[in-house]
Amino acid sequence: MRRHLSVVAAAMIIAAPLTFHGKARAADVLPYEAIYALRLTHASSSGGPRAAVGIYESRFIETCAGWDTKSHTSLSLTFSDGAIFTNERFFSSLEAKNGRDYSFAVLTLKNGKSVEAYKGTATLAKRGGRARYELPTQEGEKRGHIISLVLPQGTLFPAAHSLALLGSAEQGTPMFRRVVFSGSSSVGPRVLSIAIGPPLAAGQSKAAEIDRALLDMPSWRMSSAYFNLFEKRDIPNFEVFSRLSKSGVTESFEQAFRDFTVSATLQRLRRLDRPVCTTP
Repeated sequence: MRRHLSVVAAAMIIAAPLTFHGKARAADVLPYEAIYALRLTHASSSGGPRAAVGIYESRFIETCAGWDTKSHTSLSLTFSDGAIFTNERFFSSLEAKNGRDYSFAVLTLKNGKSVEAYKGTATLAKRGGRARYELPTQEGEKRGHIISLVLPQGTLFPAAHSLALLGSAEQGTPMFRRVVFSGSSSVGPRVLSIAIGPPLAAGQSKAAEIDRALLDMPSWRMSSAYFNLFEKRDIPNFEVFSRLSKSGVTESFEQAFRDFTVSATLQRLRRLDRPVCTTP
């Protein structure tokens, strides 16, 4: 049960609304904040949680140098024996608009107690890159641990991946597969294999606190399979089924795990101000 709870929190970070970098499609891409309601939509008869409730909050703040991302997941799972596990996960990242420099931080709480905390940086070049995790100092240690990972050639950070993904969707490409590093998981980079559906009309969210300007544009249904890069397996670690707007907002998504599925419904969406930047 504890293993499933940890997986859900990590996955929600990655399946969150997507952002962009660079000047491409600047008229369509705006910083925003969103809140989703989480609930259990499928439970296995053999195990897993019997109920789930929670929220997912995210903010995508544009700066003159890049994108500042902050998110918070809070999810409570109830099991057949009556046990309730509550998991909170805080994630933040900063990605340069050139797509080469990245920093991140993660804090995970289970039933109010910290079980995971780290931060790090990553860089990319033409021939690949490197990620550096900084783990906190443990009791009896003089300094924390440093873990360094090689990122293969072609790796993308989240915003750069999002821009490339939507570019493929607009071109009518049915499949998109890349290695992505977000830092939201301690397992390192992941391979995302995404099936892209045909374009749809603007979404019709019924929530009252929705800025329609962020959704009144084409969108696509996407089926995403997540594989840990450093594992050898034929089936994904988890799957995400989502509807992605051209603005970069994920209107809704559903995550399927081994024995349960959690869905996220957009409850609140508002545009944030863009920075006033001076060209040097």
